[in-house]
Amino acid sequence: MVESIINAINSQNYEEASQLLQQLQQDDPDNIWIPFYQARLAEAQGDVTFANERYRELLPNAVNPKLIRQIRQGIERINQQDIQQRQIALDEAMAESGSQEMGMLILEAISNELKKTAAQKFGEIMDIDPYTARLQLPSRSWRLYRTGAMGKLNFQAEQLKQADIPCFTALLGKVNTLNVYNVLYIESVESKVTIVYEPKKGQRDIFTFEWIEVGQRVEGLLPIFEECFDIGLRGQLKRTTETLDYAKICDLHLPDKNTIIRLCDQQYRFLEGMSFSDTQKAKDGQATMKKSWQHIMAFISEKNPNLLTFSEFTPFGESAIDFQELLKLINSHINLLRREETPWDAAFHLYSSLAFLKTFS
Repeated sequence: MVESIINAINSQNYEEASQLLQQLQQDDPDNIWIPFYQARLAEAQGDVTFANERYRELLPNAVNPKLIRQIRQGIERINQQDIQQRQIALDEAMAESGSQEMGMLILEAISNELKKTAAQKFGEIMDIDPYTARLQLPSRSWRLYRTGAMGKLNFQAEQLKQADIPCFTALLGKVNTLNVYNVLYIESVESKVTIVYEPKKGQRDIFTFEWIEVGQRVEGLLPIFEECFDIGLRGQLKRTTETLDYAKICDLHLPDKNTIIRLCDQQYRFLEGMSFSDTQKAKDGQATMKKSWQHIMAFISEKNPNLLTFSEFTPFGESAIDFQELLKLINSHINLLRREETPWDAAFHLYSSLAFLKTFS
């Protein structure tokens, strides 16, 4: 009867093969080949998910050399079929318009409870071992995972989403098309908000918007580095770079104007423009930078109390710093007084821009 089942499957007589399998189960329920031919029939009928699962269930417990060999052949056939299908899908994705443009694949945070299952799927899709995959899946913030041709990244992102691994892609070109206004100070918040900004060194201009236009907010801390000198083991001076302080940045996103309004405590001119609290007025400009910044942030929160806020820049920045060549292509629109440039500025602008594009594109 086993030979008849094989012939029926090979002849694509699947109904006959199914009937023969049922008969075999009645006549010889302990026959070790029954679950294998159930999997083989499912594979022939196109149910490769069931077939692959059944093959992999059978393999660890199989002892018959012939059965082991045929199970492995079944797994290999499915693997090859999967590779071919993925290649066809990838070729189709790469044939689409804009597929060759440079893009980014960003992994979103996933809970630790789901990481074990997700890591297995992630490893299979990205062709890495489960342990490495688990380490690469973020649990707190976004992770800049990969750059490259947008077509391939979109293809990979679709596979990840089907495996319930949250992610998204973005075009580098779109990051550099957002308008950014670095606020010198807020002049007025009467009917509309009026900001004063510096379009070029030594120049000033104004920009107005309404609070209702603000779609979301991004906050972050940028490290301010300073060169220090330490005495080494042999009494020699040793030059080191240390983080002495952090600049606080708050971006307001105006989706209808494709614009980011950027405030920074290190650049904001607190003695110009309007005051944001009676305390600040009473001190006649003598309030500390920290207190003055807090007043502005509190005022913005009062005007937009339910605003979506992205505030997990630091862990994202730690992943983005590894992509030095990418960050060199990004105009950070951040002009902090520094002894030398740092990729952290571009990393923050990238984080804010990705939040903009993810929500409003």
